[in-house]
Amino acid sequence: MFPNKIKLSLFLCLSMCLGIGILRFSYTALLPVTREAYDWTTNFASLLGSANLLGYLIGAFWALKLPQNQKLPFYIQMAAITGSLSLLACAFSNFSASWYIGWRILSGISGGLLMILSPSVIAQCCQPEDRLSINFIGFSGIGLGVLMATLFLPWLDQIATQIAWLLLFSCSALICMVLIFLLYQFKPYLTDQSTQTTTIPVFNGLFLALLMVYASSAFAYVPHSLFWIDYLSNTLNLNLYWINFNWILYGIGSALGAFVAFVAFLLARKFGNFTALKILYSIYVLAILIAVLNVYPIFTFVSSFLTGMLNPAVVFLTSYTILQLFNQQYKKLWSIATLVFATTQLIGGLTFSTLQKFGASYHHQFMLASFILLIGTLILMGYLYRHPTVQIKTKDKKFKHSIKNL
Repeated sequence: MFPNKIKLSLFLCLSMCLGIGILRFSYTALLPVTREAYDWTTNFASLLGSANLLGYLIGAFWALKLPQNQKLPFYIQMAAITGSLSLLACAFSNFSASWYIGWRILSGISGGLLMILSPSVIAQCCQPEDRLSINFIGFSGIGLGVLMATLFLPWLDQIATQIAWLLLFSCSALICMVLIFLLYQFKPYLTDQSTQTTTIPVFNGLFLALLMVYASSAFAYVPHSLFWIDYLSNTLNLNLYWINFNWILYGIGSALGAFVAFVAFLLARKFGNFTALKILYSIYVLAILIAVLNVYPIFTFVSSFLTGMLNPAVVFLTSYTILQLFNQQYKKLWSIATLVFATTQLIGGLTFSTLQKFGASYHHQFMLASFILLIGTLILMGYLYRHPTVQIKTKDKKFKHSIKNL
């Protein structure tokens, strides 16, 4: 008898909310006011963004090495607690640069661990036929976390920066307690699968093509995830009201991302699962590119909403696809996918930071991001065009039907 679906969905939702939504996007949302309040330079603020990406890479690599057994809850709990403390650490000014860099790295490590280990727990604790609904609800937590990071924006000119960070810490601490409670109930269902996770993963062209486009989305994801508020504030010189409106649109889009992926999945049952991914990635390219069209506010509104929506959508569909294609090797392959995502993301962060030092505008960065994602999308499309009758073995009959016409 497996745990209740509602508890599993809540667990994954809160893990994604904390690990990706809050720990990542709270910094983006609060960056302009924090930089001003703490007297940070632009270069140091950019360095902290790269430090978080480095931590995410470390967390993804660490998760790849962890055995899939009853110790997983311990690592998830420690990641959640450490990530929450990193928010508390940012609530205090006048500390040394190493203080903030260290905590931003720890925040990234926590996010990487939560991103990989939490879905792995779900894979062991649910029935195969429940995976879609649980992952659908769970990955919507990314958007929920982004929305939580936006709650304080309308009042940032009325409350102290320290208060905003303390409120986020309070929310994350509450999430931690719920996660610990749920993990205690899941632990008996976790079995030792070390013999399975140590086997060499079976790579094929389909997985590698999927990996390439997923990695390119990591690179393209950086400008909006780290610099969007700064772009709206210091490049477009928007007032606080319009900055808040754009970021709230980003949060709403993120919250709807998993629902969009679910709709795409239903359509994919007729036309093929990867058809949905091709459509989503193609729209993603345009969503990033139109950020440079700042003549009319509608372009920034659309870019905010679509980029917020498409990131959790492609993460959800990618994770679920790997889970259904490779089943017992899911943790290993999802760890590899997340590791590649984190590595490319870090490269993207360092690339964009370097471009800023050499005077490249945000417009150039958005154009580069959309171009890289376009290349990844074309790689996936090219593979599927050359292999129109790909057959994947899986025990999930619904999923087999959804991809049989690739």
